[in-house]
Amino acid sequence: MELSKERVAYLLGVYSEGKATVEEEEELFNWVARGDEEPVKEHIEKLVSSYSSGGTALPVDWERLYSRIIEEKNDREIQPPVRRMVWMGWAAAIILLMGAGYYFFMATRIGKNQNELANTEQIKNDDVAPPDAVNATLILADGQRVILDSVGEGMLAVQGSVEVVKLPDGQIAYRGAGNEMQYNTLSNPRGSKVVGLTLADGSKVWLNAASSLRYPTVFTGKERRVEITGEAYFEVAHDPSKPFIASKGETAVRVLGTHFNINAYDDERTLDITLLEGRVSVSAADSRQPKVIEPGEQAQVDKSGKIALANSVDINEVMAWKNDLFSFKSVGIADIMRQVSRWYDVDVVFENPVTEKFYAEVSRSTNVSILLKMLEATKAVRFNIEGKTIRVMP
Repeated sequence: MELSKERVAYLLGVYSEGKATVEEEEELFNWVARGDEEPVKEHIEKLVSSYSSGGTALPVDWERLYSRIIEEKNDREIQPPVRRMVWMGWAAAIILLMGAGYYFFMATRIGKNQNELANTEQIKNDDVAPPDAVNATLILADGQRVILDSVGEGMLAVQGSVEVVKLPDGQIAYRGAGNEMQYNTLSNPRGSKVVGLTLADGSKVWLNAASSLRYPTVFTGKERRVEITGEAYFEVAHDPSKPFIASKGETAVRVLGTHFNINAYDDERTLDITLLEGRVSVSAADSRQPKVIEPGEQAQVDKSGKIALANSVDINEVMAWKNDLFSFKSVGIADIMRQVSRWYDVDVVFENPVTEKFYAEVSRSTNVSILLKMLEATKAVRFNIEGKTIRVMP
């Protein structure tokens, strides 16, 4: 049966106040399960507005509502110990009221700015803000170091016959040509925003926090070779006569012109190469011949140099970092906290193991407490922030 707008508003209101009867809750659950999102969004926006204006937060059990929605939709795939917190666009977990019901969080897909919402919560305990600048360092061929955040736009240096320029958007570009090949290194530390780079051949690279790229100022000879640590996304300029090779240790990715991501952090279990466009070949220490991957596939190189192929990869999850998001889909807490450590420049201490898997998506432009409170809402994990150290407890 269709519900009037007035009836929907009433049901959402009494549920938010904890006054709904069993029959009213059932009516609300059935309506939400049909996916009618606009009245839900409107009601949530009113709740957030009331809270930000000094109103009293209400003890809404949205986690329970979410569980009922999943049940209504016959989604039987998610079983304990997986704790699900996916933003589903319409209702499930659009808001989380955490702890005693004092903290609001809205997902990006509602269209609200997460930073604005985060500012409504007055953080009283220790918290860590996201990076507000690119703290990367450019190391020139003679060893000179240029801290990018401390210099304005324009020419930074001359390397041979090539100019190194900082663009208005903060990216670094190499302009010019020549035969004198010198090496520069762009190093992006923990706690730094993503930095972009345009190489001399027109190839574009984005470096995540705790990453670096060593590269020549011009490409001479028969190949274009760079060396990566950490994580980078490449959009390689097409040149059939001069293959582009990105390497980390004995692992090398060879392309002619394509888009791909490399996650090569030393503390990850595997080195992952994910292809978005074109074709790449991957070679490693223990591979007898290179593995060729197609768009949507991922090559995973283990510590011994063996290559395994994954055919079904969530590109959005892989590329979330470049889109200023944390995206976790059935991810363990240790994996999550490695990303947290790099982005917020914090140390993580585990008091005891946490075995559950988590689903969550949130902007990387928010304070770390927002992400941690989302995870805590699952009741599977707790956190304590002490300065620049985060303690993880089951």
